[in-house]
This record gives sequence, structure tokens and C-alpha cells, in this order.
Amino acid sequence: MGGDMGLPASPRSAGGSPLDFWSVCAKVFMLMFVAEMGDRTQIAMIVLATRHDPFFVCFGSIAGFLVVTAVAVVCGDWLAGKVSERLVTLVGGGLFLLFALLTLLQAAKVIHSDL
Repeated sequence: MGGDMGLPASPRSAGGSPLDFWSVCAKVFMLMFVAEMGDRTQIAMIVLATRHDPFFVCFGSIAGFLVVTAVAVVCGDWLAGKVSERLVTLVGGGLFLLFALLTLLQAAKVIHSDL
């Protein structure tokens, strides 16, 4: 998984230095922090924390995110051994464009229905 998003060139290289460990951790933290800030999950946690013990909401949220992240990492590791990075990039980009197009069409339909 090459230079995309500053990730190390070889995800399978073992015995990295502590600096590599903290560098990757910092990059993943920042990516997840920015991606998740203000999304529906965060809003849902805010609502749940107003109705339930915030500690339990936080614990449940962390546990759920841990499982989702573990599944993503395991699937990503498996996928890295099966298909090329180029194919993953093309499929991911294609899906991103497809979802963008569908969102635009849905927005156009809503705007058109309001006229």
C-alpha cells in the first residue's frame, strides 16, 4: 500500500522502529479523527450520552469501533495478499464516483420536487 496518505511502502515489513510505530499511529489517529468528526455516529453518541451514563456510552462506542476497525484491518490484510493495489484503488475510486453521482441525482430529484 504505497505512498497514499503517507502510509509505509510495505505494510508487511516486520521489525519497524519505534519511530515507525508512532508515525503510523499518529497518521491513523489523525485520519480517523478528521473522518469521524461531526459524522452521524458522533451525533448519535451525543444523543445517547444525554439519556444514559456517559461512561457506558463511551465504552460501548469504543468497543463497537474496535470491532469494526479490527474487521477492516483483517479484511484489508487479506485483500492485500489477493489483489493489486492498483485494482483496489480503481474499484475504490469507481465506487466513490458512483456514490457521488447517486447523491447528486438524489439531490437533483429533491430540488426538482420542491419547485
